[in-house]
Amino acid sequence: MKTIPVSAVMTADPITVGPRTSFKDIAGLLTAHGISAVGVVDKTGALLGVISEADLLPHLQHARAHRWPHRQLIGKAHACLAQDLMTAPAVTVDADDPVEVAVARIGRSGVRRMFVLCRGKLVGVVARRDLIRVFTRSDAELEREVDHRVLRDRLHLGPDRVQVRDGVVTVVGRVERRSDIPPVTQLIEDVSGVVEARNRLDYVWDDVGPGRSGAGSRHRRLLESS
Repeated sequence: MKTIPVSAVMTADPITVGPRTSFKDIAGLLTAHGISAVGVVDKTGALLGVISEADLLPHLQHARAHRWPHRQLIGKAHACLAQDLMTAPAVTVDADDPVEVAVARIGRSGVRRMFVLCRGKLVGVVARRDLIRVFTRSDAELEREVDHRVLRDRLHLGPDRVQVRDGVVTVVGRVERRSDIPPVTQLIEDVSGVVEARNRLDYVWDDVGPGRSGAGSRHRRLLESS
């Protein structure tokens, strides 16, 4: 089944600074480029940490730094160089990871964006809005993937009809065995860009029911999961 890698939605070649970059230069970069964070890299391109707008804000209360509740914030209120301002280690994701991995990692960490690595080197940055972009896939594209890649190629099923409207996938038709039905919903939901999967498949042979006999009792029953 096709998955969308992080590299397909990330912003490549993010703005970076070195460990000795000054506070003023960092503030200027964030403002000039309209970004909320920069990566801090060493001479080899390895990511050392990240500096976001939140890391600079303590300077706005420099004169009252003693009122900051955490010692780390007090230190940042007096920091003048990137190596002292940055948050480390940075939350990262691999360029080849599927977007679902990035979504889960952002959800757990609470960050607004993550830097993207390839073979340990910084190659991009992915923000929440970039991940939402997967839901802009057209209904026609989703229909093709569900019909061919999921149902036919993966499950060897050929339902009567696959309908996609506003990202909601509805599968209608009949399969031979009841056991063919449960995997369908999960596999459709795993397709990047699907908002919801609605399984409207029925079956001919009940090969999992308690009253089955031999190859199974003959049934036709509509199973719905939405």
